Amino acid sequence: MTRKPFKVQAVATLLGISVDAVRRDSDDAGLQIERQPGEGPKTRLFSIENIYDLAAYRAKKYGVTAKAKRIVTVYAPKGGVGKTTQTSNLAAIFALMGLKVLVADLDFQANLTISYGYDPELTHEEAIESGLPLSTCVDYHLGHLLPQWQTNGQPPELKDVLKKPFGENGPHLIPSEVTLDRLEALFTVDAIMSKKPELAIARFLAENRSGKNKQIDLSQYDVIMFDAPPAKNQTTRGALLASDYVIAPVSMEKYSTKSVSYLAGVLSEMQQEHNRYPELTILGNFFDMTRVRVAAQVIALTKQYPDAWLDKQISSSEEFKKVLSDDEGMPLALARPSSTAARELREVAKALIEKMGIL
Repeated sequence: MTRKPFKVQAVATLLGISVDAVRRDSDDAGLQIERQPGEGPKTRLFSIENIYDLAAYRAKKYGVTAKAKRIVTVYAPKGGVGKTTQTSNLAAIFALMGLKVLVADLDFQANLTISYGYDPELTHEEAIESGLPLSTCVDYHLGHLLPQWQTNGQPPELKDVLKKPFGENGPHLIPSEVTLDRLEALFTVDAIMSKKPELAIARFLAENRSGKNKQIDLSQYDVIMFDAPPAKNQTTRGALLASDYVIAPVSMEKYSTKSVSYLAGVLSEMQQEHNRYPELTILGNFFDMTRVRVAAQVIALTKQYPDAWLDKQISSSEEFKKVLSDDEGMPLALARPSSTAARELREVAKALIEKMGIL
């Protein structure tokens, strides 16, 4: 996949620093930056990998370290509210802050995986025939790492499962593809046998965040994110029970606001059954505050869930649709850094990091 390069000003916008700082730190870091070909000024042209390498260098140089490591599920019981869109954008922005980010696609429809430039339906043979790199294909998903999936032998190593769409220092992805749906069937069998499958993901994380298992070492990650399917199934419950926070995007349409009450009920059930649940954060997404009904719903939600409502929101924008048609495998926050939508996304990401106490 060919991605357009970034000029210095775009890099400065993405990292929230000055143009001079971009030039100075990229030189100090020894990054191999291409120059614009031809006659005239040799403008620096940064790849997306260059940008994340620079973000990691600056985090190390200026001592940016996570005060707390968090597990976050992005979930909405109703589809079409921008859940996957915001997961891909937030993961990308968190990594630009110098954090180590892992995001797992838990939906067998694999929209998050596709948004990062991978093709879950592409076979190796088709990739070779089309001249595409084999890395475009998806061979593994989270299920392959869980004991429920293992009939014999050992699970694959994490390095074989991971995708790194923007290089080593960008967000890492555990992708999805259609056979992930089988995991739910395996969880159902476990439920019948009273094995508490809803705790499987929490156990997996607890066992592998210590760094003791070198084959599946999750200890490096400051933020682990789950893009959960909208269904209330064992996989979704497992992600929620494993999480410290749940981000619920709400578009302020009639049924999406009702979904907040539904989710609050699910969390209440978890508290009763397991004596734990993630802290709820409601993210206003794709909406227009000038509409009377939307404004009224915001007032109602903030009154009912005063601690959950995030004071930064994302407005409706055609930019999200345009990015999808670009087919560059980059979320809007990266592809159009100077847009209003990207600026709002950065503000939301900063507010979330502060609320979760990560930096």
